[in-house]
Amino acid sequence: MYSGVNRLRQDCGPIAQDPRLTDAAQRHADDMLRNGVNGHMGSDGSSPQTRITDAGYRTPYSGEVVFWGTGSAANPNQALDLWMQSPPHRGIILNCAYTAAGFATASDGNKMTVVGDFAA
Repeated sequence: MYSGVNRLRQDCGPIAQDPRLTDAAQRHADDMLRNGVNGHMGSDGSSPQTRITDAGYRTPYSGEVVFWGTGSAANPNQALDLWMQSPPHRGIILNCAYTAAGFATASDGNKMTVVGDFAA
């Protein structure tokens, strides 16, 4: 996922992988899969900013992209393709103010969720 995102963000320079953001993304990817959550709010009411802060990353500026797919559409490459077709998600990925990110997936063999958390 990082190589694909960094290819798209060539004008910004590479985005750094941050394990805290990966932890925040994994928390939401797992929640989406386990509890059927589709969107940015967690089943516990948590927002992306809350999950990022809970993971130990302090920033006033963050963004999140989420994906869920089934069958043959359940793969990270499909997630990146769809994010780039969505103006709000594309805007997050291409925002040069974001310097760090974490990506995570969760899968049950049929459904896959993918979450990317970005921060300055």
